[in-house]
Amino acid sequence: MGKSSGMRGDRSRNADGRLRTVRSDKHLQTIRQQYDKPVVPGRGDTHLGTIRKRTGKSETKLIKD
Repeated sequence: MGKSSGMRGDRSRNADGRLRTVRSDKHLQTIRQQYDKPVVPGRGDTHLGTIRKRTGKSETKLIKD
C-alpha cells in the first residue's frame, strides 16, 4: 500500500501533492451517472462551469443538497 497522506477521499493529486481541481467542462449527465441521482435540473450536456456560475455551488455542494 502507498504512503498515506493523511487526507480523506480518493481524489487524485498533482505531481506536487496538491489535489487536482475538477474540470469545468465536465457534463451534467456525467455527474448524474457518477452519483446516480438528479443533481440539478437541466440538459445533460450542460457544463459544470455553467452550473457553478448559475448556482454558485461546487460539485460537492450540489451533491449534498
